[in-house]
Amino acid sequence: MNRPSNRAVVEIAISSMAPADLVRGLLAELDDIEARYVAADYRPSELSGGRFGEFAFRICQHVVLGQATAVGKQLPRTDLLISELEKAPAAGVDDTFRIHIPRSLRLIYDLRSKRDVAHLGNGVTPNFIDSKLIVMIAHWVTAEITRVAHKCDLVTAQRTIDAIVQREVPLVWTDGSIVRILKQKLDHDDRTLVVLFHFYPQEVRDETLWKAVEHSRLRDFRERVLKPLHKAANIDYRNGTVRLLPPGLAAAIRIAKQAAATA
Repeated sequence: MNRPSNRAVVEIAISSMAPADLVRGLLAELDDIEARYVAADYRPSELSGGRFGEFAFRICQHVVLGQATAVGKQLPRTDLLISELEKAPAAGVDDTFRIHIPRSLRLIYDLRSKRDVAHLGNGVTPNFIDSKLIVMIAHWVTAEITRVAHKCDLVTAQRTIDAIVQREVPLVWTDGSIVRILKQKLDHDDRTLVVLFHFYPQEVRDETLWKAVEHSRLRDFRERVLKPLHKAANIDYRNGTVRLLPPGLAAAIRIAKQAAATA
């Protein structure tokens, strides 16, 4: 019997306290923020941060006030919304929805509205730093909502969020022990990155990876696939374990998108 995916677990948990359309919208924007950040597409990632904030604010409204601004209608001005949430009765409401999340979302809104998100320059630009901060805030907000909804500690919540952000790869199927790649027309390098992408940020044993990739010989897989990917800095391969690095993560996202477009 197949176990529910990490995304399904999170959706079910958060949907216990917020409408399903807000939960799906929040997670979709979280996906987009990280995918664009990994691809160095910083300006749109900041705009996606604003959309993420709109869904998160509505979830806070629903939890704290009992009703949320309809999707498609403009939210109240940010300072008024934050004030309204903070002044709401505290009894029976976690302060993370009244105070902490709204205040963190204010920073995302300020970065979107008051920074020159179209700025380009040589070296490290403010857009890179801003986008990195937005990714971290979005992760924290989603982990906080999951922690409260799922009634777990923050470490467990963060591990769950790490597992769902751009990890629900339709190219990979698993029942918890067997791992299969569903798109056969991929070379061994791409198949390796796709499997690592599925398990990211976890390390994977080279023998486990070899079986999933279905390479003929383990020795050849190590020499002809893993070592070249390590040399190209797509993976880190040492002591029999393999970890996906940022260039490999970006490549895996491109592979998944291309596969989806040609499906």
